[in-house]
Amino acid sequence: MKKIVIIGGKGTAVVIAEQIYDGISKFNLDLEILGFAFDDDSFGEEINGFPIVAKTYEVYEKFKDHQDVYFIFSLYRSDLIEERISLRESYRIPKERFITFVHPLATVTKSVKMGVGNIILANTVINPNVVLGDFNTLNSNVHIAHDTKFGNSNFIAAQTAIGSNLEIGSGNFFGLNSSAKNYVKIGNFNLIGMAANVVKNVGSRKVLIGNPAEELHTNV
Repeated sequence: MKKIVIIGGKGTAVVIAEQIYDGISKFNLDLEILGFAFDDDSFGEEINGFPIVAKTYEVYEKFKDHQDVYFIFSLYRSDLIEERISLRESYRIPKERFITFVHPLATVTKSVKMGVGNIILANTVINPNVVLGDFNTLNSNVHIAHDTKFGNSNFIAAQTAIGSNLEIGSGNFFGLNSSAKNYVKIGNFNLIGMAANVVKNVGSRKVLIGNPAEELHTNV
């Protein structure tokens, strides 16, 4: 049995914990949730009935010799993706100690290739020949069409629809109900707003809103 510690304790981290619990209780997945690694003492000793087992910066040291313990990183924020990736790397947890979780109600076709630490939640569909790198989070009801390729550490919110044959880099945040057209190329560390519809190539470090999506320019 694989035992899981989730690094994080708010928002998506709690969603992931409860979806894993759903997989265990309804589909007999051979997993166990040990709890959260979280730094905010105001939450007390547990979150949604799952214990807080360590601070984030000490969790690997606590469990590194327990080879049946695996980790999920869920501290992403749309405005701090690069910083949170650096934070994850600062923990020096070997990649092989991160688990990929696929909810039993997700559809991942047999030709999909993926790395480590990916999270695929209920009712998501990933179609043939999709490639996922490492540490991507796909929330519920995401649809990924065929032959699309992702880098690492992308966060895709619920109800997002991504077409076929896209090339998507790393560290992108796709907001709720966003979408992206076939054959588009998207760079790194972009924030794609809620319901934005990406219909043309995007560079890196842009904020996109609207339908069709356009870059948001702010005066500083």
